[in-house]
Amino acid sequence: MSKVKKRIRPTREQAQEFNRRLDAVIDVGHTNKLYCDCELCQALAEQAKLMGYRTGSTIKQPSKKWDRRKQEYERRRQIDLVEVDNLAGQGLTSAEISEKMHRSKSYINKLAREFDIKIFTKKRGRKPCR
Repeated sequence: MSKVKKRIRPTREQAQEFNRRLDAVIDVGHTNKLYCDCELCQALAEQAKLMGYRTGSTIKQPSKKWDRRKQEYERRRQIDLVEVDNLAGQGLTSAEISEKMHRSKSYINKLAREFDIKIFTKKRGRKPCR
């Protein structure tokens, strides 16, 4: 049975250095870049590796799969937007639109809010007398 190497808790100085490097990366604005080749990001990655936060010797480069996936999402979203606009123009409610499109009601409402699409609501109130 192989022994699992335990991560040693970093000292206060190491934690402060790590936080300083993390603040520098955030100040530069590389918060959403997972794989970056700049000096600040590489220094942060090395510090994380030394402290045991990151395992593996090299930082992997991203595959094209994620870019393709993001493009497919954007394309599907544009198609959904046109369809929501058409169905809202017919006077359907968000619940009816979500049933027809097989999407969640919150997704339909989010699209409508973002692109200022007016979706009708059923009038609530007392039922008519018979």
